[in-house]
Amino acid sequence: MMMMQRFVGGFVVAVAVAVLVVAGSGSVAVAVEGENASAIRPTVLWHGMGDTCCLPFSMGAVKKEIEKHLPDIYVYSIMLGKNEIEDEFEGFFGNVNTQVDNICTKLKSDPNLKNGFNAVGFSQGGQFLRAYVQRCNDPPVHNLVTLGGQHMGVTDIPHCTATNATLCQLMAEALSVGAYVDGIRNYSVQAQYFRSAFEYKKYLEKNIFLADLNNERATKNATYKQNLASLNRFVLIEFSEDTMVVPRESSQFGYFKEGAMKEIVPMRQQPIYTEDWIGLQQLDKDNRIVEKKCPGDHLQFTMKYFLDNVISPFLNNTVTTTTTTTI
Repeated sequence: MMMMQRFVGGFVVAVAVAVLVVAGSGSVAVAVEGENASAIRPTVLWHGMGDTCCLPFSMGAVKKEIEKHLPDIYVYSIMLGKNEIEDEFEGFFGNVNTQVDNICTKLKSDPNLKNGFNAVGFSQGGQFLRAYVQRCNDPPVHNLVTLGGQHMGVTDIPHCTATNATLCQLMAEALSVGAYVDGIRNYSVQAQYFRSAFEYKKYLEKNIFLADLNNERATKNATYKQNLASLNRFVLIEFSEDTMVVPRESSQFGYFKEGAMKEIVPMRQQPIYTEDWIGLQQLDKDNRIVEKKCPGDHLQFTMKYFLDNVISPFLNNTVTTTTTTTI
């Protein structure tokens, strides 16, 4: 496997010193008010359906691979709930809006992320990280990479090979009843990015997550566009033989023509792009959208592919950090 040369960051120090004389004590306190240094930018991961933050053969392996090639990097793998059991469960059942709000709070409270980070979303984790960017983005995301995301939704029930087959079955049964039924749409994670190719008006009316995130309704949220357009790079990776994401082109904002499941309308012909509802057109004009294809089925990538197409070009960058100390 290709090995990357270890990054050695040079320090650029700008120090402002304040000398405080403590009255009556004769002592002197020196406060170092600012110290700037270049450090490798942290990375945040958000796993897909049926996975957890830390399984050694999935997200745990990805985290180790990043750390292997970028020594001293801080990698945060998102966990929903209080433990890995809840994490897997909440990948199927829960309110995505609430989940995103909770992650916004968690990431903001982590001092290791205070100067910003790169983010990598796997499958549904891709659109959930995009929701983080559009809705809060504090601290800010530099490069956002999504692999096999469902940015324009799915029009079929996603199959899965999760560690817990019971959860998969329950999800499929719920969606088969109806993704737009109130009791299901508020509880099934997958229903919240389900978008029928034949019932667009119903989707706009009933969907509680994706229709809002994509600014598809008449009233637009200007912050969504402003925040997404602030990205340095937005990387969209589609799996060429994806059988889980239907249509697979959703990973790059393509989707079925309304009422026709045989014709794909690509991103640059979609209203979300032509009318620039969330900033895609602006990013594209500045050459900040990167589209890639990965051979194989959903999330079936090698670590070499991940190194060459994600780690090396998009995670190997630095951020200026600032600290304040008193001596």
